[in-house]
Formats: sequence, C-alpha cells, structure tokens
Amino acid sequence: MQKEFEQLKVVVFGRQKVLAKIYQEHGAKNLYEYVNGWSLGSGAGLEDVFLRTLREALAEIYSANLAGEVALQLRAVPLVSTIDHHGILNHPFFVNSNLVFSFRDRQKYLLCLSTAGVSLNNSSWPGSLVFNSKVGLLRRVSFFPDKLKTSCVLSAPPLGAGHMQKVLGMVDKDIDFSPHEKVKLQDLVKETFSAMGKSKFTDFSGQASQISSSFWQKFFPGAPGVVYLPVENLIEKLITEVIIPDAGHFLHQLFFTNEGLRLLEKYFTGTLGTFSGGHKRSFLFWGVDSKGRRVHLCREGRKLVGEGIEIDLVPDAVADAFRKKIIYPTSLVCFLVLLYYRVTCLGGFNQVNWLTEIKEKFLGLLGEMNRPDLIGQIEPVATKNFAEANLAFLFKGSRLIKATGIDIYLSGLNAHLLYQNLAKELTLKESIESLLPEIYRVIVPAGERDPDFLSLTDEAIAEQNGMAEKIRKALS
Repeated sequence: MQKEFEQLKVVVFGRQKVLAKIYQEHGAKNLYEYVNGWSLGSGAGLEDVFLRTLREALAEIYSANLAGEVALQLRAVPLVSTIDHHGILNHPFFVNSNLVFSFRDRQKYLLCLSTAGVSLNNSSWPGSLVFNSKVGLLRRVSFFPDKLKTSCVLSAPPLGAGHMQKVLGMVDKDIDFSPHEKVKLQDLVKETFSAMGKSKFTDFSGQASQISSSFWQKFFPGAPGVVYLPVENLIEKLITEVIIPDAGHFLHQLFFTNEGLRLLEKYFTGTLGTFSGGHKRSFLFWGVDSKGRRVHLCREGRKLVGEGIEIDLVPDAVADAFRKKIIYPTSLVCFLVLLYYRVTCLGGFNQVNWLTEIKEKFLGLLGEMNRPDLIGQIEPVATKNFAEANLAFLFKGSRLIKATGIDIYLSGLNAHLLYQNLAKELTLKESIESLLPEIYRVIVPAGERDPDFLSLTDEAIAEQNGMAEKIRKALS
C-alpha cells in the first residue's frame, strides 16, 4: 500500500499545485493552529456598497438583525467560505469545511457563500438526508422525486408537508436506524420544518439556508452559527443593482464592452472553473431550461446561445434574464466579483487552485488595461486558505467512517468540543493525506483512473499515517 500511496500523492499534487504547496508549507501544523494562521491579506476593508448589498441579500432569508450582525463581522474580518454546495448542510465534505472554519477564534457566524448551481443529484445530495449505514456505506433519503434530480438547486421548488411526510415514512422503514434513532431523527425533521413553516419561501434555495442553519445548531450546539447564502444570489444582486446601472464601473466595462469580452476570452479561456472555446462549461453565465436544468451558453458575438436560449450580451438583456431566472453567474464571474470587492474566500481542494489561478490572470488582465489602482486593490487578497480537511470521523463497529451531520447528531456526543480538541492533535498533513482518495476520484476522469489507486481508502490511509489512533483516543 505504501508504494501506491506515494504514487497517489504524486498524481494528485501534480494536478493540485496550490494544495501541494499548502501541504508542504503547513503540513506539520495541527489543524487548529493552521486555521488561526490563515492569511487575511493586507488590503483595505470591504466597500460599503458590497456590505449593504450583502446585508440586503441576507435579510431576504434571515432576520434583519442577523443580516446586520453578519455584515458587521465581515467589515471587521472579510472572511467567507466558498466551499459548500447549497442545499441541506449534512454531507461529510461540508460538515468538515464548516467545522474547520468554526475553529477560527472570535467568530459568531460562519458565512458560507454556497454554490446553488449544482444539481439535486450531485454527489453531495443537496436535497437529501445523508447518513452512514450500519456497515459504513453512505446512504441518502431524498426529499425530492427522481424526476427532479437533474434540476439545479437554485431552480428547485419549495418543500412542503408532503415532502416531510415522505422522508419521515422512509426513515421509519429504514433498517439502518434503531427505534431510538428513528424517533430522534423524525423529531429533528418535524421540529425543523415546523420552524421553517413560519417563513414564506417560494423556492427550495431559501428553505435550504434556514434548514442548514437549524441543522448545524442541532449537530453542534454552542458552535458559531452557519449562515448559508447562495453565492449566485449575492453576485446577481451586485450585478443588477450596482454594476449594470453604473456604466463607469470597471466590471460593467469588463462584462459588457467588446474590449472587456475580448480580454476575458484572452485570459480565461480554458482555465479551470471557467469556460472553454467549445461547448464545455459556460461563458460568464449558465442558462436554465424549462425543467430547471443548467444549459451551457457559448458566446457568439454579442449574444449568449445554447439549447434554445439566446440572450443579448448587453446590460438590460442580462438584467431581464436574471429577473426571469433563466441565467445565473458562473464560478468565474462570482470569483471575479468577490476578488474585485476584496473578499477573502476559504477554499476546498479545487477552489484554492481556481481562486489563485483566476486572481493571477485577473491581475494580468488589469495590467493590460493599465489599471495599477485595481492591481494594488486585488493583489493582497488571500486565495490559499484551505478549509476542506478531514476531521469529523466516527466508528461504525470497528470501521472508521467520515461522519455526516446526521451521524453526529444521532451519536449524542458533545461533538464540537470533541472535534476542536481533535483538531489540536491532528496535523494538516495527516488530514489532507486521508482526503487524497476522494480528491483523486473528483479530479481524474473515470476512464483514466488507476485501479490500484481506487483500492486505497481514507480509512486505510488514516490507519497508516497514525491519524486513526488519534481519533480512537479522542472518541474513547
């Protein structure tokens, strides 16, 4: 196994250059120490217009008081997570990313600008309850029917009493839960839906924000509160209310002039997380079809075209398409806007690479446009803060598993304190190493995967590098 493991590191780190550098430079630190050493850059604070727009977007989902407190916290410490897929917070990936985020000192809220452009059948299963079976296999119970599984989270319809009853019934029949666990999980679902019923959301996206915040507090009482806001919502609001009305705004010129479009294509075509010259990914905005599925849009002159969608690439037409909910911004647009406004984004194994590469190319574009003022504004923004490390483990029998939020909730453990103490024992190196098999499956296409690497598991690596023994001691 040791030989295959060393080869796996070479393959993954060869494709994930920024992650490799983080592993080399910070691997010896424990997770708690690493988190509290994240760089916040040295730029000026966030602009009032950004904070005002953020506060308004949050107030559409949460209370005005919470929205104001989050904006105040961000004014002092401009740190957000861009790791999570929007949906019901429960999957091990996002339990871990928020746990890691939560160990940053002196935070009341964990603001997550989550990606709602993923589909309901994404591997994170954003519209489901996810849990580990008795034998340690990840399973799910979905709120949505299969006919909607290819719809984007941002276009999914709201959940109602019927969806809740469906899930309660499936939990009741599930052999992986004990009678006590069934009652505890059903009570959690009913309590959460009862509280959510006081709100009048017209889509699943807003509901998912509130469900996630509520679930998180049940999983980890006393932890900083998670605040989910779809990044697309915030960026769309900034584009329509700030950028489009101001023809002198730099991002208006970048997105809506011939010179800006030429430079976007010159600097970003083929970049990971952006768009290609063909029909892969999408140019600036994704389309949404009548079934709520995302559509690749290509640029043809001053038009965006794809699968029956045709939109003039001019301010008024784009604003109208946003209002009709037939487009939403791509990751490139989201990252460019966040970089422009000097927001420090925490990243997962992909984002630390994407953010860093996009920033470097953005700086090159600004150099060609002779904008030293903006270079000075954006260059200090940190893009290499990693927060997707493995930490939340439990044992199912003798097997080490990556725990979902539901698993942790049903365990009855004082989990936040337990994992905080564990974070002071586990090194970043150990945690990243245990994540390598999962990263490999994400970044290497199925047809190119080596069977020897596929046989490696998080559990086996944790046993080999000493991580499992530290976890046993913490859980004993």
